[in-house]
Amino acid sequence: MTAMPELTPEQIASVDLAAYVAAQFPGYQFGAHHIAIIDALERVERGECKRLMVFMPPRHGKSMLISEYFPAWFLGRRPGKNVITSSYSAELAEDFGRKVRNQLTDETWQAIFPHAQIDNRTASASRIAMMQGGSYMAVGVGGSATGRGAHLFLIDDPVKGREEADSETYRRRAKDWYASVAYTRLQRG
Repeated sequence: MTAMPELTPEQIASVDLAAYVAAQFPGYQFGAHHIAIIDALERVERGECKRLMVFMPPRHGKSMLISEYFPAWFLGRRPGKNVITSSYSAELAEDFGRKVRNQLTDETWQAIFPHAQIDNRTASASRIAMMQGGSYMAVGVGGSATGRGAHLFLIDDPVKGREEADSETYRRRAKDWYASVAYTRLQRG
């Protein structure tokens, strides 16, 4: 029987989202809810889960996992795919984009995903192109994604606060944006 070669930490991080998070954020304290989110996100990446909604109180790490680490890991694994992240404001969506871009350009990400490369000519906080044909885009709810498609479309905090959540007008506008913009951007699979 031939002994199996041990995987390097980089090889493990390339297939295990929790290991990737730990590589990017040494000392990260995983709670049971983080592991549940990571398991669900890995099912999304594998195509086993087509729609995922995560509801948690603020300050529990959902945005960090879902809107910062997951898109970078997803693009490392699937650099030919397109990702769109949105939030209640373009500014917050671009904050997520900046954090994703910073990962895609750091040595740790490049060591984990040596086959994936960003096109440095297009690496802004709101738009990133991958050399393998994929892309990342950040847009505010209500903003335009015309001409863009997404294999992965993330919506993080589509409502700014209680006032917007209680506003029938805002809820209708957000729902209309989802139906006419976000949902129509989804690519097959």
